[in-house]
Amino acid sequence: MKLLNQRSWPFWGFFLLGFVVPGTAMGAGESQKPSAPSAFALVDPAFEALKKGDWHRAGQLFEELNAEFPGEPEFLYCMGLAAASGGDDLHAVDAFAEAAALDPELDWVQADLGMSLYRLGEFALAEDHLLEALLQGPEDADVLLHLGLIDLENGNHERGLRMLEESVALDPEVAALAFYQAANYELDRDNLEGAMALLERAALAPGPEGWRVASAQLLATLAQSEIALPRIRLRAVAGIENDDNLTVSQQDLTTGIGDVAGTLEAGIEIDLLRDQPFGIAVGYDFFQSLHQDLKAFDLQTHEPHIEIYDFFDPLRPVLAYRYRRDSYGGEDYLASHSVDLDLTHCPWRNTCALLGGEFEKLNFAPSPERDSNRYSLFIGQQTFLWEGFLAFSLGWEPQWQDARANNFDYQAQIVRIGATAFLDQFRKGLVLGASYEFESRDYDHEDPLWGFARRDDRTVFWVGTAMPLIGPTQASFDYIRIESRSNVRQLSYDENIVSLKLWAWR
Repeated sequence: MKLLNQRSWPFWGFFLLGFVVPGTAMGAGESQKPSAPSAFALVDPAFEALKKGDWHRAGQLFEELNAEFPGEPEFLYCMGLAAASGGDDLHAVDAFAEAAALDPELDWVQADLGMSLYRLGEFALAEDHLLEALLQGPEDADVLLHLGLIDLENGNHERGLRMLEESVALDPEVAALAFYQAANYELDRDNLEGAMALLERAALAPGPEGWRVASAQLLATLAQSEIALPRIRLRAVAGIENDDNLTVSQQDLTTGIGDVAGTLEAGIEIDLLRDQPFGIAVGYDFFQSLHQDLKAFDLQTHEPHIEIYDFFDPLRPVLAYRYRRDSYGGEDYLASHSVDLDLTHCPWRNTCALLGGEFEKLNFAPSPERDSNRYSLFIGQQTFLWEGFLAFSLGWEPQWQDARANNFDYQAQIVRIGATAFLDQFRKGLVLGASYEFESRDYDHEDPLWGFARRDDRTVFWVGTAMPLIGPTQASFDYIRIESRSNVRQLSYDENIVSLKLWAWR
């Protein structure tokens, strides 16, 4: 958009001259409106507000001037500039269109009308006005840039790239934006090599730093994805954890006692098939906590699993089976089998929709009356904002449990909100995350111990960060706050967990 540059000043100068010498501007025999002298006093403040970037005030003043002098397209054009610069392209289009109707050859009106229409997604109308601006001349980098982007949107890739190259030749300052946008269209065509070549040019191009940084970050992400992952991947984690209220997973048990534990984790994953129409991976995860005082809460977990993924576009499904075995203090506690199907669809570059379902069979060694089948659905989305600096997720999970003892049957609603910030500008690989989860659980039948059906609410807050260290290592810090509330007073509790971990992998 051309705002107060040298090309825009000439028609303002002649226009203002006409008001300084009203007889000259209006022609012999024409009468001036009685309110014109007072309205003319608004001209200088209006242009001054536009020059300073006070878009709201400039728009108001030019709207008043347009009301006094409705036949002057320049005031309408300036109204459009103020609206477009303030992000209100809808009102900008109205003003530009009126100005163009009064004077189709007014400097830059066709170009700015076309660019505002482009930002509104009206590509066909935008192209008409941008082509008209191109015909009126002179050639302008912004006009060629938007025409090139419209061609790419319409699938005319060769002509679109040619337009972008011509745009950059006229004004190198648009290069970073032009090549970054073109790279995204190449990714839509699954042309990874072409996209990376454009991003390399964008990262080194002149122009606003934000586009160069975004190009370099996307290029690094794509380059990393090109590196073939090893078929065998290993992970080892050592940490320390402080829990101020130890509880037993899946049980209605809270001690009110805190303790410190060392934690050990290990994992292996092996690709049996990849680079095929689908892939198969198998893995095994191990976890062990060793408490300082309460040895009966030492948790050991074994979890083998298998995943089949990436059958076809555009849904990107993953089918997984997991077997998990938990023990506390060396005594068997829980065995579970779960089957999970997840579908991911990304209709836009920055947003993906998630749909999943899970069946889990749980067997409790110390309390077989809790043995149950659990069914879950999941609906959610993930959006990347600000050129990938922030990832935002929102999900809803309805859940049902059918237990051997019917007083453990329940229906639950779970809502999860999460955000992850990628802080490469401070330290490459630095990540900060936070999430909120709320679960409302209604039990279907009266509990014989309490004499009524339970209702539980559970809120979980989490915040954490991960920072790369040397080579394939990183450190992570996590804080979890759990607030459990129940109509059974004994089952209401708060819990705080703080953990620090060191990771290594190959």
